[in-house]
Amino acid sequence: MLNGYIKASNIISILSIIAGLVLMFSSVSFGSSLGESWLLIQSEGTADRSQYNMIVKTYINNFVIIGSILLSAGLLLAMLTFFAPLFLRKNKSN
Repeated sequence: MLNGYIKASNIISILSIIAGLVLMFSSVSFGSSLGESWLLIQSEGTADRSQYNMIVKTYINNFVIIGSILLSAGLLLAMLTFFAPLFLRKNKSN
């Protein structure tokens, strides 16, 4: 039963790490495309250049932050998954 939980935790941690890396490294393209879609929603497709730049930077920062949170959570889960069986075996032997 413990092996099933360890395998599931490994899969979740790997997916979280991959998703975090993808979001971090693709944040510029994701942020730019969301900024362009925001621009199309504006009246007549025009907006102030500084406001557009601020919107794009905000989207990029959001993707970087979400990606770094996913990456950190995945790495933490991977470390806990690696060390959990060691601690559980140690406690069972006592």
